[in-house]
Amino acid sequence: MQLWLRLLLVAVIIFCASSFVWFLLGSTAYFQRSMDIIGTTAFWGAAVPVLLFVGLFIILLIKGWKPTSGGQYAAISIGLLVSILLSVVLIQSVSTNGWANEKIESDSVKVTADKKYEYRIELISLFQKNGHARLYLKDSGSGTETYIPVDIQTRKIVGLGVKKVNHWVMLEPTDTESEYILYTTKELGIPEEKFKIDIIAGTSNGVN
Repeated sequence: MQLWLRLLLVAVIIFCASSFVWFLLGSTAYFQRSMDIIGTTAFWGAAVPVLLFVGLFIILLIKGWKPTSGGQYAAISIGLLVSILLSVVLIQSVSTNGWANEKIESDSVKVTADKKYEYRIELISLFQKNGHARLYLKDSGSGTETYIPVDIQTRKIVGLGVKKVNHWVMLEPTDTESEYILYTTKELGIPEEKFKIDIIAGTSNGVN
């Protein structure tokens, strides 16, 4: 096999294999979720053919195959071109939201009854195994912003309606100045949960 063809095959194999790995990790968010419809379509329509091309090119390299006619040169050229195009499709089909970049859904900003804080709940990477929630707080006086992790059972959320105005949680003051009670609402789509929020400590604890 000519040296230039061998180098070209090696370069295409590396590119195709890298695109497949990128697609597999991206479409499953590092195996934190299953593939959606778009990902499944891309898998069968592009990822599988790319793997077949990689396997074919590796076999050609091992056997040291040498094109002996114009038709064989045309065939290998078309194969290389198609494999590259399919690899580009795989790369472009991957959305980095929710794994490389956090995908955040939040409800509408509200104000506590004592007017001390603006707040909202933020759901991070929802519908993934690493999904979690945090409470955003803004001190109405100083403007200080705080994020407090809240152990809402986000895995129980199977569908979430996002409207112009959403009220997924309610935050109510208690007799203790720095402590509040956070309630989830029916709009969140899971059984109501209750948490004691300690703003000074930056913690939340479930309440029965």
